[in-house]
Amino acid sequence: MSKKTIGWILVVIGLFMLFKMVRVSSFGFYRFGRVSTSAIVLVLLILSAIAVVVNKNKITMGCLIGSLTLLVLSLILGTELYFAYTSLVDILLVLVPVVVGIGLIIKGSFHKKSAAY
Repeated sequence: MSKKTIGWILVVIGLFMLFKMVRVSSFGFYRFGRVSTSAIVLVLLILSAIAVVVNKNKITMGCLIGSLTLLVLSLILGTELYFAYTSLVDILLVLVPVVVGIGLIIKGSFHKKSAAY
C-alpha cells in the first residue's frame, strides 16, 4: 500500500471516531430571530422546481441547485451539536490519526515516483 492510501485510511478512521463523539441535541431548520427559514426555503425550492419543468435552461437549473443548497445549509445551521465529555487520551486517539493521515496524504501527493526500468 502507498503512503497516500494509508493516509486516507487513517483520516477516515480518525474522522469516524470524531463523529462518534459528537451528540446532536436538536435537529430542524435554522431560525433567524423568531422566524423559521423552513417556509422560505421550501417555497424557493418548489418555485425553482416548477421553473425547471416549464423551461429547463442553465438559469433555472442554477436556481434549483441553489435552493437545494440553501435547504441543506438551513438544516445544517439548525442542528445543535455538542461534544460528549471525554478525556484527553480519547481526544488524542482521535486527532493523532487524522493529523498523521493528512501528513501521509500530503507526502504521498508530492512524492516523485521513480521509474523502475
